[in-house]
Amino acid sequence: MKTLKFLTILFVLFLSLKGFTQDGLEGVIVEKFYVSTKADNAGKLFSGDLKKGSVTYRIYIDLKPGFRFQAAYGTPTHPLTIQSSEKFYNHIEAGNIQPNIIPERTYKKNIALLDSWLSVGACGQGQLGILKEIDDANSDNLGIFEKGYFRNKKKLIPLYEKDGMKRAEFVPFPTFYQMDSLSFVLGAASLSNKVEINNGAWACLGKGSVGADSLSTNCVLIGQLTTHGNLNFELNVLIGAPNGTSQKYVAKNPVVEESEWTHPDLIFNSENKKNKSKKK
Repeated sequence: MKTLKFLTILFVLFLSLKGFTQDGLEGVIVEKFYVSTKADNAGKLFSGDLKKGSVTYRIYIDLKPGFRFQAAYGTPTHPLTIQSSEKFYNHIEAGNIQPNIIPERTYKKNIALLDSWLSVGACGQGQLGILKEIDDANSDNLGIFEKGYFRNKKKLIPLYEKDGMKRAEFVPFPTFYQMDSLSFVLGAASLSNKVEINNGAWACLGKGSVGADSLSTNCVLIGQLTTHGNLNFELNVLIGAPNGTSQKYVAKNPVVEESEWTHPDLIFNSENKKNKSKKK
């Protein structure tokens, strides 16, 4: 009964499925946002311990222009999982399970910028997340971090040049459904290395959210995870089409009769990416 009630609430919020226009999901982009150094751990009294070589990943849902991200969800038949071989890093002083209420000023101090959280587009107070490769370095850049932090630039666009943040007047807030355990994973002190949803979601109420670059690439940031271990996930997402309908994409075993689609990018394992790079 609880499962049925949850699904009814979720899909009523985002309109019933009346049919499809073109498929709106172009893919899922996992951006290697930053790799920590020994110097980044210098202020661990305030930031918490972060092992050298920890990787901060940002997960973007890449949509066609005109489409909107509505929810990432899990059901008994399509569970959603985000997992690491080690615990996720969470900033002990400024961190939160969602970035909207993390003050922008804290991102200039030590490594608050590397906190782990889930989102529907935001990456901080008044800020939308944007891929570093298309970030305008002359606009909204935090610029100067505390001395010694975020200096790593090996094989990455340096954060002191492009911070992946774009100021916006309206920043969508996430709503969490039946995800009470999230604080144990992405709270100030992580007690787990796995987010698992089989009867819940995080969602953007209303029409849904678009990316900071909505008229071109339209990539919506839905999560940032920092870990010293491998990262893997299986995602299910609900997206809104321009004609007012919604489209369901699941990681595995789509049911055609239930209007479910799938996409290979909804399943990710960072270890597989490493192995492919080594072969090259």
